[in-house]
Amino acid sequence: MDKNGKVVSFINMKGGVGKTTLCLGMGEFLAHSRNKKVLYIDLDPQFNLTQSVMNEYDLEEEYMANYSKSNTVKKIFETPTIISEKPKLPEINDVILDMDDNISIIAGTINLIYEDNNKSNSASKRIKKFIDDKSLRDTYDFIFIDCPPTISLFTDSALIASDYYLIPVKVDRYSILGIKLLNQVVERLMFEEMLNLKCLGIVYTGIESNQTDKTKKIMKTLEDSEMVRSVGIFKSYTHFVRDLTVGLQGNISSKYIASKQDMEDVCNEFVRRINN
Repeated sequence: MDKNGKVVSFINMKGGVGKTTLCLGMGEFLAHSRNKKVLYIDLDPQFNLTQSVMNEYDLEEEYMANYSKSNTVKKIFETPTIISEKPKLPEINDVILDMDDNISIIAGTINLIYEDNNKSNSASKRIKKFIDDKSLRDTYDFIFIDCPPTISLFTDSALIASDYYLIPVKVDRYSILGIKLLNQVVERLMFEEMLNLKCLGIVYTGIESNQTDKTKKIMKTLEDSEMVRSVGIFKSYTHFVRDLTVGLQGNISSKYIASKQDMEDVCNEFVRRINN
């Protein structure tokens, strides 16, 4: 079986842009509506994606009691305690949790913050090495990495492992700053690691149905930026849906009629952009 799976980082250097919700929603739609095999990798120490997935599959207690202690992405970054000892990657079953036939996850943990002090160049390549050594591209159609909104070991690790990155953006006056900072990170890594990394574009998230003049002005300023024009903006976007943040059914887009169509539109454009 050769799927030639694609690795995609969901990233923005600004927090609160709907990054995790978009990553989660697109993965779930592709898995359950397009029959694709999807692996989530949660590299954000806030581990919101992990919490959402565990909630969806009623595994919160199992996660806290068992998975969080050893079966998380932290295991991939662990370094030997003896300087002469060779680092060893975990086995697939040590870190990949299968949720159903089409969705799996390498769970995150707040304890990941302790690994950010590991500044060795090899540590930033651990996720890529794990994906390559375990031939995960042959198993999964898509590997979605949820990144932290900071410059860190995990940001570097995600981008080094990725074929593409996608930039979720909420319309506010600071949006352009997050994109500029991300661009600096990407340019540095492209230079240092000689990456063949492509930006799929910007996806607007949480757009109000009735846009104010202020919102339209901010969008125009953003879209007039030379840097934004160079990466491009998805024609499709997600609307603000209150239930995604406070709904009893969690924050998976397909659970709500108001957001399910958004996910279909964004995913269809996402697949087209990858194929092109």
